[in-house]
Amino acid sequence: MDIINLLKEKLGEENIKLNEPMSKHTSFKTGGNADIFLKANSIENLKNILEIAKKQSIPIFILGNGSNILVTDKGIRGIVCKIEIAKFEIKEENQDIYVTVGSGNKNAEIAQKLLNLGIEGFEFASRNTRNYWWCNKNECRSLWKRNERHRGNNNCYRLFWQYPYI
Repeated sequence: MDIINLLKEKLGEENIKLNEPMSKHTSFKTGGNADIFLKANSIENLKNILEIAKKQSIPIFILGNGSNILVTDKGIRGIVCKIEIAKFEIKEENQDIYVTVGSGNKNAEIAQKLLNLGIEGFEFASRNTRNYWWCNKNECRSLWKRNERHRGNNNCYRLFWQYPYI
């Protein structure tokens, strides 16, 4: 059985593209074709892809959001696997909050959901232009905190900086 039919059997035809232009999947919109482009939207799909690639000795490249990559005009040989596992779970234990997300979630979406729920600490990823400038300017020295003046209004969050005392 050839590799394409094996992948179709395990993943479904909708998750497989042959000779896919990488320019569709990078923020710079450049790059040649990937021999085989796959989307993994579950952990089981990802396991199947890795197993097939290992058995067939095919090189595999794991692609994220495509924002930190430049692909040459020659493209990528082998399999390019884009992980699109969307997951969002919140678990509270005592005073701690644990957030579990899938690798297919976008940072800005996660930040907005957490902000809507009143969970602090991930505002830097919100892409709110006002907050984004502050975050980039003082990222290492910043401490995110809810503004005391707006404590009564759960929908209004403002960020301010508190510098560590030396």
